[in-house]
Amino acid sequence: MALNIRCMKEIITALMIWLGANTHFDTNHDIPAVIFLPQDELNSMYFKKQPDDTSTLHGFYNRDMDTIFLSDTWDRRSAWDMGVLLHEMIHYLQDMNDEKFVCNQQMERDAWPIQQDYLKREHNYDWDYDQLWFFMISTCNPTNF
Repeated sequence: MALNIRCMKEIITALMIWLGANTHFDTNHDIPAVIFLPQDELNSMYFKKQPDDTSTLHGFYNRDMDTIFLSDTWDRRSAWDMGVLLHEMIHYLQDMNDEKFVCNQQMERDAWPIQQDYLKREHNYDWDYDQLWFFMISTCNPTNF
């Protein structure tokens, strides 16, 4: 689905206002750039290699570019896709707020619960993720220290 630039800026601005009202983040920052890519390009850019065809990467934030990358199938009418954009905006705000992490996995400690709260409060969408999985993906392993 093609979005015009103005519509995307309005969506991001609305999400930035929501994050400012519902989190500890300072949202007094420019809005991030958003780039839509086909799934295979999104996967290979993130994984830095040719991933298998079963990878389902919804998006990611690139700190070096201050840019959010989303799948070109992203749809503003989908609660889940709006949650994905919000999730990546959390990473953008973690970066803009100079939050420090021992490893990149720790960035998920804020992102998943905030995304879950947003989905429930704004879209009445229940995302009951596995707590053990969340612990695993949000905790540094010994090789990250």
